[in-house]
Amino acid sequence: VTDTRGRVVDNLDRGDFTITEEKEPQELVSFSRESAPVSVGVVLDLSGSMANKIKMLRLALREFLQNLEPADEALLITFADRPELRLSFTSETSAVLNSLFSAAPSGSTALLDAVALAVGQMRGAKNLRRVVFLVSDGGDNHSRITDRELRRMVDEEDVQIHAIGIHGHATRMEEARGPWLLEDLARMTGGQHYMVRDAGDLPKLASAISLALHDRYLLGYKPAHPGMPGTFRRIEVKVAQRKGTGKLHVYTRRGYRMP
Repeated sequence: VTDTRGRVVDNLDRGDFTITEEKEPQELVSFSRESAPVSVGVVLDLSGSMANKIKMLRLALREFLQNLEPADEALLITFADRPELRLSFTSETSAVLNSLFSAAPSGSTALLDAVALAVGQMRGAKNLRRVVFLVSDGGDNHSRITDRELRRMVDEEDVQIHAIGIHGHATRMEEARGPWLLEDLARMTGGQHYMVRDAGDLPKLASAISLALHDRYLLGYKPAHPGMPGTFRRIEVKVAQRKGTGKLHVYTRRGYRMP
């Protein structure tokens, strides 16, 4: 939960939350707040259109990594015509940053393939809290995996996707779909999505996202009417608004698939 400035709100209690599954109210049976170590998959766009934004991209990565803690780990995936795992999980943040210095933007944008690779890599993470941090300036135009296949994959994994999209004037259909694509990936996993037009905003936003990685509320309930195996169950979580705090934003997965 964050406030209007993107700051973590850490003083809420059980009574501040309501949860529904398939629009049916659910009774909370457990409630807690934790600050836990995170495994992060950093996914960065290195297609040709990023050539004039690479400096800001490096600065954004540095700001993001500065807020990681000793128990955290991160890997680096870049993508253009295809995704590339540049560095496997490591707790050495300097190694992640150094892996980007030799990168040169070129080629097309295989965004969906890159996200799929990152989600797959998360299965080998040591921490239970798993996050993908994605930065791109356009829509997908070179992936093998489809939107539908990726959504099914993400539905079955406990991975949160945070995305920053750099979007100028769209001249092609895939560019116009870029903001929608990143927003959808973030929304369905309970992550944040920022859309900017100036690459200079990247470092500030990357820092804000990383500051909120470790803190979360855990809400437990037993579904009043469990669904059939294989069905997708939609969840909505709301938080009570408080006077004088501005609008509070709650980020949670949109649902889960019954085993």
